[in-house]
Amino acid sequence: MDLAALSMLVFGVLITSMGMTGLMAPHFLLEILDFSSSPTVQIFLMASSQASFAMGLYYILAALHDVRAFYGWSVILRIINFYVFTRMVVSGVAPPKWLMVASLELSGALATGIALTLKNKEVALNRFNTMRMVSVILALLGAILAFIPFGVYGSASAFLVISSAGFIYAYRELASPLDLKR
Repeated sequence: MDLAALSMLVFGVLITSMGMTGLMAPHFLLEILDFSSSPTVQIFLMASSQASFAMGLYYILAALHDVRAFYGWSVILRIINFYVFTRMVVSGVAPPKWLMVASLELSGALATGIALTLKNKEVALNRFNTMRMVSVILALLGAILAFIPFGVYGSASAFLVISSAGFIYAYRELASPLDLKR
C-alpha cells in the first residue's frame, strides 16, 4: 500500500467513524459541533451521518483496491468541501466548531495530494509504529471528549495519559529485541 492509498484509508476510517457516531449518538455529535438539538436538526444530522458513513466506505474500498483515479478526484472535492464549510462559518450559517470538519477535509486532501505527488513509494507498516499511531489517534479523540467537561487542562491531561499508556503498551507488546537495542 502506497502513501496515497494509506491517506485514503485513514480518511475513510475517520469519516466512517464520524458517520457511525452521528447515527448511534446524534446528541453527542450535535454537542461537539455546537448545533441545536431540535428533532429536525437531529434527523438531518443522522441523514448526513449515513452519507458520511457510506462515503467513508467508498474511501476505504478505493484504498483497498487502489482506485487511483478516485484519489485524485477526492483531493479536488475535499478542497471544495473545505471552502464551502469555511464559508458556512464565515457567513454565520454554521457555528465556529464546524471549522473542525473543514480542517479535517483540508488536511485529508493535502495528505492525499502530497502522497500522490510522491508517486508510488511503498509504505512498510510495522506493528509497533502502527500501534503508536493508533494510540495517538485515540489520545486525540480522548482529549476532544475531555475538553467539553474539563476544559483545556483536562483535555491535555487526557491526551498525555492515553498516549503514554498506548506508547507503553506498544513498546512492551510489539517491540522486538532488535528494536529495543536502537
